Amino acid sequence: MNKIKVLTFSIIALVFLNLGIMVFFMVIKPREFKNGSRLLIIEKLHFDNPQKKQFRVLIEQHVKKIKRYESTILSTKEVLYLQLSQSKIDLKAKDSLINVLGNMQKKVETARFEHFKAIESICNTPQQKEAFKNLTLDLAQKIGEPNPISKK
Repeated sequence: MNKIKVLTFSIIALVFLNLGIMVFFMVIKPREFKNGSRLLIIEKLHFDNPQKKQFRVLIEQHVKKIKRYESTILSTKEVLYLQLSQSKIDLKAKDSLINVLGNMQKKVETARFEHFKAIESICNTPQQKEAFKNLTLDLAQKIGEPNPISKK
């Protein structure tokens, strides 16, 4: 009976932890991005008002798409890690869930790449196109930086 209570409590705690993480990424993180990266891109690319409007539409579409993918990733991870609470892990289910996660991550990266291509299409002047090129070089450098956790 004690083991069942501990397991039940652990599962409930994991569910609340996952919900907390989802709220963090869906509510707090987008605000941080909205006030930082958006303004930086608009400023660096010298968008005029019609371009700013197009950019906002692109952002809204991109955020909706990424939220759908992230929601699927989070729920899939939850199911995957609940496998650890089983007395016997279903290896086929584990492998299948990991494949789903890999495919979803591929969709996320493809969506991000396409999003930047769409931003590039808004750029009209040669100066904006050059500024976009510089922006993508900075982005590529930041993406290529090692994860602080993996440095240790």
